[in-house]
Amino acid sequence: MVERSAAAQMDADTALVDDVAAGALPALRLYRWRRPALSLGRFQADDDVDHDACARFGVEVVRRPTGGKALLHSADLTYAIAMPRPEGRAGRVDAVYCSLAAGLVNGLGRLGVEAHVAQHAPSAHTGPVCFTSMQGADLRVGERKLCGSAQMRRNGAVLQHGSVLLDRLPFDESHLTRSTRHPADIGAVTVTLRELGAPTDPETVGAALVQGFTETLDIDFT
Repeated sequence: MVERSAAAQMDADTALVDDVAAGALPALRLYRWRRPALSLGRFQADDDVDHDACARFGVEVVRRPTGGKALLHSADLTYAIAMPRPEGRAGRVDAVYCSLAAGLVNGLGRLGVEAHVAQHAPSAHTGPVCFTSMQGADLRVGERKLCGSAQMRRNGAVLQHGSVLLDRLPFDESHLTRSTRHPADIGAVTVTLRELGAPTDPETVGAALVQGFTETLDIDFT
């Protein structure tokens, strides 16, 4: 797993989907972050960010090519998967989410974690933080969010990337955004692999996710 700057990570993900759109094989990338970074959804307002707080905490701010809300990286393992868009109904946004979620569930199961896809309507909360929103395709253990994901489509290819929480930092998104939520709120609606008693070593978790995706999707990822 290669450590890059936040901007270089997003560039690498974008290159992944462009390569697949140009005819390359489906690809899976797993990575960590060189330093803490706050990624914003493609259409998220810059005003959601407290830039002074980010500077104090030494947090890079970067915009994702995908949608969604603000997500703090560093104590997570991020995956990015690029593949041709499936034909017909299988290529719909929700169908691709469910297909890739099944691979994540398979991989996490190898770590002893029983995760599931939350199937319900979005919550009324419209704040700036990804992990406090309750969207339909989130991956949860019980009612607590473990993994959030986002998609983009380009020239017949799909990119989905997401974040699996390994552990916690001493600060969270509520310190870095103009959110009304207290830090304890984020801890109450999220859960990490460490808190579940599961392995947190990135290589171990990454290997499990590769196996889960490969088996579930029947794709030998590069």
